[in-house]
Amino acid sequence: MQLIEKISKDLNVPNAMLVEALAKSRRLVKHIKIPKKDRTYRTVYQPSKKLKIIQYWLINNIYKNLAIHPAATAFQKDTSIKDNVYNHKKGKYFLKLDFKDFFPSIHFNDFMPIVSKWIIDSKSGFDDDEISKIIKSSCFYKEDVLPIGYPSSPIISNIVMYEFDSKITTELKDHNVFGKAVYTRYADDLTFSTNIKGACGKIKNIVHRTLQASGMPRLNLNNKKTRFVSASGGSSIITGLRICYDGHVTIHKKYKDKVRLLLSLYRKGKLSSKDVPVLKGHLAYIKYVDGTFYTKLQNVYFESISEIMNA
Repeated sequence: MQLIEKISKDLNVPNAMLVEALAKSRRLVKHIKIPKKDRTYRTVYQPSKKLKIIQYWLINNIYKNLAIHPAATAFQKDTSIKDNVYNHKKGKYFLKLDFKDFFPSIHFNDFMPIVSKWIIDSKSGFDDDEISKIIKSSCFYKEDVLPIGYPSSPIISNIVMYEFDSKITTELKDHNVFGKAVYTRYADDLTFSTNIKGACGKIKNIVHRTLQASGMPRLNLNNKKTRFVSASGGSSIITGLRICYDGHVTIHKKYKDKVRLLLSLYRKGKLSSKDVPVLKGHLAYIKYVDGTFYTKLQNVYFESISEIMNA
């Protein structure tokens, strides 16, 4: 296989090691069960280190050349959950939708035609059949579905969703119907904001029609998580962050109270050692998404925060 030889040469790893990794790709995968809020479990799949090597090569040499829509704000180098929320700061009415079983709904046959087209258009010289076999073995799991936990899954999902994101964005350009509508997608979370009352219902219909017209990937909305929200006289929660009525973005009150409690326990010497790294992660997140609240915490817990962040 010429491509395997190229990967072997590029990464300075034995050719035989990569061939073995592909041959055992569907067997040497760890299954990790993570509890969800509804008391069910989400299974995360961890591939072998050898398989990850192939995935990272594919990401850096092929996948990064494929189009991802600007509306996709998750898993992107220069975007984050904060950017996803800030795009909606000026919205008055919000629609929040959620895809059911997002990654497992994406199949190899949804992705490979995109890669094949790129091979032709870019004149890359890659053999379509060879690269098809490598991608199927290394980046997809049983029944050729996109697994949660593979390093390559996030970028593949964004690439596959390009056509959907483009169609939705195009549909929303009619300002007479949808107003100044904004659409972002953070993985399986879809957020729409507009300045026109009643437009969100029409936007939801557009999403349904677009999904029905598209055979690939076969995505379904989780209707239990559909939310229509108005910012007038209150605030809106988008991907865990709160947009206040004045456009200020902050963290949910319950999250703030939790972090204050953890800091109080730390200062009193009552926080377990295993929870200190968790608190450090919370503080790093707060510093990034809500600098104002982080400063307020420092005013009260300066010494404690300094110890934790410098540990």
